[in-house]
Amino acid sequence: MALIAADIPPVAVLPAPVQLAQVYTDLPGVKTPEEAEDAKRVFCEQSVIKAEGHPTFAPRYRTVNNCRRGNGPVFQSPGTPRSIERQLRGLDY
Repeated sequence: MALIAADIPPVAVLPAPVQLAQVYTDLPGVKTPEEAEDAKRVFCEQSVIKAEGHPTFAPRYRTVNNCRRGNGPVFQSPGTPRSIERQLRGLDY
């Protein structure tokens, strides 16, 4: 029995922790995970604009939402942007 145990090599122990690969931040198109996540988010802020013409029985000002996805163009809408929750559940609008 002692001869069988002598033939098995001892388990190797790593002397130092594993080093991760070098990170390149200066390559074109490389984004950090935070920047990639920010590009998907929609940022909205409300503003009040004067209604066109001279409304007699309507409010003279209206509230609109100015929204932007990441660094994209700003779009303006009286309503809030649609949530993708319905699409994620498989429902249609």
